[in-house]
Amino acid sequence: MSEAVRAITACRLCGAGDLQRYVDFGKVPLGNNLQESAEAARAADSYPLDLNRCGVCGHFQLGNAVAPELLYATNYTYLSGIGAAFVKHLATYAEWVDAHCDLPQGGLVVDVGSNDGTALKAFQARGYKVCGVDPASLAASIANENGVETINGFFDAESVAEIVRRHGQADYVTSHNVLAHVDDLGEVFSNIHALVKDGGYFGFEIGYFREVLRTGCFDTIYHEHLDYHHAAPLARHLTALGFDLVDLSVNEVQGGSLRLLLRKTGKGEVGPQAQAFLDEEKRSVLYDVGFLANWKTRIEQQMGEFNALLRAHADRGATIVAYGAPTKATLLMKMAGLDGKEVAFVVEDNVHKAGRFLPGTGVAIKPSAALGEVSPDVIVIFAWNFADDIMGKLRGKFDRPVEIVVPLPELRTVQL
Repeated sequence: MSEAVRAITACRLCGAGDLQRYVDFGKVPLGNNLQESAEAARAADSYPLDLNRCGVCGHFQLGNAVAPELLYATNYTYLSGIGAAFVKHLATYAEWVDAHCDLPQGGLVVDVGSNDGTALKAFQARGYKVCGVDPASLAASIANENGVETINGFFDAESVAEIVRRHGQADYVTSHNVLAHVDDLGEVFSNIHALVKDGGYFGFEIGYFREVLRTGCFDTIYHEHLDYHHAAPLARHLTALGFDLVDLSVNEVQGGSLRLLLRKTGKGEVGPQAQAFLDEEKRSVLYDVGFLANWKTRIEQQMGEFNALLRAHADRGATIVAYGAPTKATLLMKMAGLDGKEVAFVVEDNVHKAGRFLPGTGVAIKPSAALGEVSPDVIVIFAWNFADDIMGKLRGKFDRPVEIVVPLPELRTVQL
């Protein structure tokens, strides 16, 4: 195994050594490192979680990288197909690709970081050949069992060679909320360029750091996310590889995602729609020095309000449970000053997380059916990006009023 933590000393996009510390969250457990006992969870190792900004290209990135072997071992349990809203989004995305790209009938679509194959299933349904690559053993095995050909490994030159050997070059390469995770970002982009055939497309979605800053959704910063993207640094890097930047847009998935569409032409041109987007981005909070300087202070104030609300409920003897055990819950609980005693347990729709315990706090994770075993007064939605779907599931489930607490993007309460 490689060293557990490696300091990032050069920009992961442009290679410059001018990295400036932006925000430091201290040491935090790996959010996906769920444990088999409360004791093991409370004793889980913590690693530095800090964010730097490149003084040359402006790209935001972690200051330290945890070894991929630790991040994506057997404890990695995220599955794309669990959230109904995200499944619907991926189906809509495949439809969007059909409308915007002149792909050949039966062409090859490759998904980098394909997880359980949910995105590729949508392309299969539209008549495309598909192949995925993912290092998480659980997700890859589920995909293969469901008929989505998936290589269980990292997306490297060997994976590219294997895909080309089996199928030839790709007509379309896609990726969803993955290209913040990869250890060597430049190498992955180069490998994607090699995999796409001339005239083929590369389209991907990634968390948009402008929206993280604007909404204060800081909990999307965690060890698996090495990079925090905005359009300008990506445009600079990818056009230099020989991709044309065709389209840029934003959607509300995962708290705000950036969608890029590129075509391999060897020219490196920027289309008019994409240029207009880049011009608008320059006027955003990404370049507002005062806003950036005060960002963590605003987070601390909001988390203080969240803490006070839960402690007031706990002091009156309320039964508090949480819904959702996403990776982001670990940093959210730390910044809110919650030690696990306030929340009785967490329920999860992902059966592979049930029976485990949150790292750092040792809070138990139970299947969502466990809500029927108690009569909660308060339900905190840690998976706040799916809050509306979750509240829809909960309406009519209880025979007395229940207060729903959604901590982000803005702290709000809803009576069910």
